[in-house]
Amino acid sequence: MPLTKFHEYHGKNIWLKEEGMVARRSQSFAHALTFSSQPLRNREIFLLEIEENERGWSGHLRIGLTQLDPSSKFTLPQYALPDLANMGRTWTMAVTKTKTGIAVPEDDDTIAVDIDLPPPARLLSPDGEYITTSQGRLRKNVLQSTRKGKQDELLPTDVGSRIGVLFSENGNNRADMHFIINGEDGGCYARNIPYKNAPIYAVVDVYGTTKQVRIVQLNIVANLQDLCKDTILRHTIKKNVEFLPLPLPMKAFLRDEC
Repeated sequence: MPLTKFHEYHGKNIWLKEEGMVARRSQSFAHALTFSSQPLRNREIFLLEIEENERGWSGHLRIGLTQLDPSSKFTLPQYALPDLANMGRTWTMAVTKTKTGIAVPEDDDTIAVDIDLPPPARLLSPDGEYITTSQGRLRKNVLQSTRKGKQDELLPTDVGSRIGVLFSENGNNRADMHFIINGEDGGCYARNIPYKNAPIYAVVDVYGTTKQVRIVQLNIVANLQDLCKDTILRHTIKKNVEFLPLPLPMKAFLRDEC
């Protein structure tokens, strides 16, 4: 699998290092927009680790999704919020020190309840130890910080914190945007994203106190068992699991995952 990298088109204060896997803001606190080098697939996690902070600024990392294609080299604004978001087809949030890790503006209506939509997908498995993604079935600890110390004491804005974004289709040719905060499902923060209208890129603003971030590589080779489970889950519904010619333990697993 190819390595996940930042796009070569970025804000003027961004310096890409280590073959495009590390983004560093060289000066100021603005003009630090970056994007994934390739569009994301459904349930592909774009995961970052904060490697360095810089005192003297307010605010922190911004991260989200956009259908604005960086390859078109459109004129980049100074900030992800509110500038890039105001350009449309962009769903971006600010990372904060709070437990949830994400700030939602008071006038934001992107997660308003829609009776025509199914509830947001559950990302973590029932035991809370796995998440099924396009990169395979990942253990929760892969998404957690590798820094020494207790995970529950690590703030989302701290050095070592891992912040991920992904979209998950909801069955109506639309998708929901989720965040992963140090291995925990941070929740659904945007709904009704028309993901089939145009490719979706991850967008990152290395803003404020956040000085440098690194992409955590999650493209793994899944084992045969997980590949079989993922394939079955894509082609069945819960009520039909009982009729599949499978061992009882496998049926029990599939019923929990559907």
